[in-house]
Amino acid sequence: MQVTGNSKNQNKSLSIRVCTDGLSFCVYTPTSSSPYEYKTYKVKTTISLAANLKEALTHEPILKEEYQRVNILISTPHFTVVPIEAFKTEDVNDIYNYNFPKDKPQRTSYNILRRSGIAIVFGIEKNIYQLILDDFPRARFYASASTLIEFFSEKSMLGTNKKMYAYLHEKEMTLFCFNKGRFLFVNTFNINGIADCQYYILNVWKQLGFDQLDDALFIVGDDRQRKVLHEKLQNFIENVSLIDYKEDFKNTVIQDFSTAIPYDLQTLLVCGF
Repeated sequence: MQVTGNSKNQNKSLSIRVCTDGLSFCVYTPTSSSPYEYKTYKVKTTISLAANLKEALTHEPILKEEYQRVNILISTPHFTVVPIEAFKTEDVNDIYNYNFPKDKPQRTSYNILRRSGIAIVFGIEKNIYQLILDDFPRARFYASASTLIEFFSEKSMLGTNKKMYAYLHEKEMTLFCFNKGRFLFVNTFNINGIADCQYYILNVWKQLGFDQLDDALFIVGDDRQRKVLHEKLQNFIENVSLIDYKEDFKNTVIQDFSTAIPYDLQTLLVCGF
């Protein structure tokens, strides 16, 4: 439920993260001494994600409160990049269907990233989209890639070298590449282990002409894999670092909660879309 006008919950916001096999919720209450409340929803594997969302909206107390703003973060590999100069809102369905012709019908959406000069076009399962709008008619939808591009773009402006960011999440890895803030590349790859991660990182590194001694790779996400990947890639790339969550979100209201909340959701909370 969203509200406007005078309310004790006027500044309270809800963020819902939707990924291929899960749901999680984060409430931000700026007037509270502990402003963030984060909860992972235990989905039933015997029913669809849309059916799980319907149950959550019906029974989960955190979703029955009043909010001034509701953000929906869609973690999906099915997104595409369009230069702003060539982007028209009336083309989003055609763009999505051209890039993902085998997808079942989706509700398409987009985010404009003016700092990077691109638009991200992405799909949302129609049932999930409608369920959310039924309860939160003014909800705003964001692709996980959008929030991460905005966040990494600003980080990459430090220094003079090119930078690659590898985000490990679920059973996927998304790579983001920048040259002093200028967006170069993004893509998501399905991974079955560290060997897959190494292959995709080194392949993209070579294709983009990154320098093994001067340019930098940063790894973030799934702790179970990133430390091993860090060790392996030091044999090929001189500057490989693990991103420190608390350092990344230092001096923000989220800094004390950064290890509990998924990284892409953290970037949504601090980017201020």
